[in-house]
Amino acid sequence: MMECKRIGFIICLSSLFSFSTSSSLDNAGIGVYWGQDIREGKLNTTCDTGNYAVVLLAYLRQFGDGRNPFWDFIGHDDGVVASQIKHCQVEPDHTNLSFNRTYLAKLCFSIDSQAKGVKVFLSIGGPITFYEYSLNSTEDAKRFANYLYTSFLSGRFGPIGRVELDGIEFHIRATEDHWDDLVKELDFFRRTKGRYFHLVAAPRCQIPVHNLGKAIATKLFDHIFVQFYNDPSCEYNIEDGTKPLLDSWDNWVNLVASNNSLFLALPADSSEEESGFVEPDVVNLEVLPHVKKATNYGGVILYNRYRDIIRNFSGEILPNVPKSSFFLNTMGPVFPYFG
Repeated sequence: MMECKRIGFIICLSSLFSFSTSSSLDNAGIGVYWGQDIREGKLNTTCDTGNYAVVLLAYLRQFGDGRNPFWDFIGHDDGVVASQIKHCQVEPDHTNLSFNRTYLAKLCFSIDSQAKGVKVFLSIGGPITFYEYSLNSTEDAKRFANYLYTSFLSGRFGPIGRVELDGIEFHIRATEDHWDDLVKELDFFRRTKGRYFHLVAAPRCQIPVHNLGKAIATKLFDHIFVQFYNDPSCEYNIEDGTKPLLDSWDNWVNLVASNNSLFLALPADSSEEESGFVEPDVVNLEVLPHVKKATNYGGVILYNRYRDIIRNFSGEILPNVPKSSFFLNTMGPVFPYFG
């Protein structure tokens, strides 16, 4: 097993990444959503850019209330990806499990991304228009927490291979019920199983907080990725400029626990699907100088990888995004447990 990992690491290292102990510093606190457009390319090339400190796998979009968990990394060809990563397998797969349930583990997780210093989170939820998820009780939350831990966080062989992802992001856009129970259950696992992983909330920017208000109130999340788009009340617009966004940011700084890191989530390019796009030069000149004043500022999250390829948004803002200590620690918890 160890020999397999060693050989896999050498092969992946030579073909995908040039490892450096300073790689985490190069990433500079930018995260990106991956998995929603085939044109975004492979996961390994995303990790290899050096622009990102975290990649969010979007999304595990169906779960809870008796539903079979289902994720949708749109358009990615199982066979092509599998051929790229066969030498990076943690252990041989002789089952009938389809490759789209295994390739992520070999491509950028336990060997490549984490060795390069890129953290990999699973994003659960997503746009409710097309996705189906909810939790109907505390017991349902416990069952789903156990599924998440066993399948994606424990290192056991699960639906996408033997992986130990770095955390779970709550990208919840439906109901308020039992997300607080879910974060409590996941926190229990990380405090009792001997391995720390990150818990992230990704709310919309509007306050009062929709959907995740009770969960954020538990103070168990490490990081808050606030979506400053698709909401006219707190996003950039031509008439008011950055004022709605920055006013909302200040409210969030005061709302969350002081030792939660707060991230600015923005669209990486203009599109008909998302409103609130901010030009990179405006981000550099007006937004970042303001938000960096917050002691709990953590960085910038971009939606999504394909749009970032088109716009090179991450490349344009990278020099101005300060390092986030959250991304520089790969050995354990960065923030203390909130009792």
